[in-house]
Amino acid sequence: MHIIKLNREIDSWGYARYLLEYELSQVEDGEPIELQVDSLGGDVMEAITISNMLRERGNVTAHIVGFCASAATWLCYGCDRVVINDDCAFLIHKCSAYIDAWGYMTAEELDQLIDKLKSEKKSNDAIDLIIANKYAKHSAGKLDIKAALKLMQENRWMLPEEALSLGLVDEVLEDHVMAKTNLAARMHVMNSMADLPRLPEKFQPSANAAAIATAASTAADEQKAQEYTFLGALKKVLTDFFGGAVKAVDNCHCQIVEEETQTHFSMNENYTTVNQLLQTEGLEENEGRIMLTAEQMQTINDRLTDAANLDSQVTSLTGERDQARTDLQDALSRIDALSDDIAAIDTIEGKVNAIRELLDRATGNDTHALLEGNGHGDAASDPVNQVAAAYIRK
Repeated sequence: MHIIKLNREIDSWGYARYLLEYELSQVEDGEPIELQVDSLGGDVMEAITISNMLRERGNVTAHIVGFCASAATWLCYGCDRVVINDDCAFLIHKCSAYIDAWGYMTAEELDQLIDKLKSEKKSNDAIDLIIANKYAKHSAGKLDIKAALKLMQENRWMLPEEALSLGLVDEVLEDHVMAKTNLAARMHVMNSMADLPRLPEKFQPSANAAAIATAASTAADEQKAQEYTFLGALKKVLTDFFGGAVKAVDNCHCQIVEEETQTHFSMNENYTTVNQLLQTEGLEENEGRIMLTAEQMQTINDRLTDAANLDSQVTSLTGERDQARTDLQDALSRIDALSDDIAAIDTIEGKVNAIRELLDRATGNDTHALLEGNGHGDAASDPVNQVAAAYIRK
């Protein structure tokens, strides 16, 4: 019996099809294979390809030895048989798509986004039907496609007995030994990051485990505390996979170093504005260097782009304001040039009243009526009247 472990995320950098292809190439023809599954799922297309590769190989048993969710569940159906340990859990749900739509949009841009989202929904619906059909076929009549879709919509963890009753697995194994130390704490961290529903009650961390995790996070021994963090778990997985210790470098790749030169990560909470933008409690720091994911960099880039556009708008509006101030000052200068008495008046309203009195004395007419357009002759269209009218009418 040849054992292949699938114990990470299913995608191009986690457990990918090329990795399975290599592992299958190391197995002699006809030798039975046990695929040990402990995965929260991942990329749909990658999982479909792996499932088809397993079906083509044949003589493969899927043995769920941990928490099996999402794409990892129906990936198992490429095997001849699916068995699950009685201390594991099983989750099926509808597929999801990453949507990146943020910022100000015109009506036309909103129409384009709506069309794009409608197209994305149709794709999701089609994928959900493919997946539901896999569950229905494997259930041997215990589920139809409609019932499978309803179960996917519930998006919840199932215990092995329920998965067996629904035909989603073929057998529940009780005669086995599973190391459960720290398993619940680890799964709660991974479960939260994958945005999956709460684990069943039997997998909740014990009070003792919670106390240990709390103590470790505040311990003076940094190495011990790191074992209880997600970064510590990630580092351990990479170390176990590659051998030696794992050190992050500037270009976000990983290199293998000797154990005594292991790099320690810390969480920097000082950059509060950036933390708020990225919706995180802190940024990963290694030897004075801040570690960012590609998604976090994209978020920062988008915000800076919006800020640059806003700065351009502010510059344009500032220019318009300055021009309006210049025009106003020019108008006041022209009014002040009418007489020294008008120039000596501080307020615009006072200047307008003085002009009105000046025109009343000069024409013997009711200036207010003239400014309202009820007068006759040249006074009604006099430029001074027009200037004055702008400040009298409110």
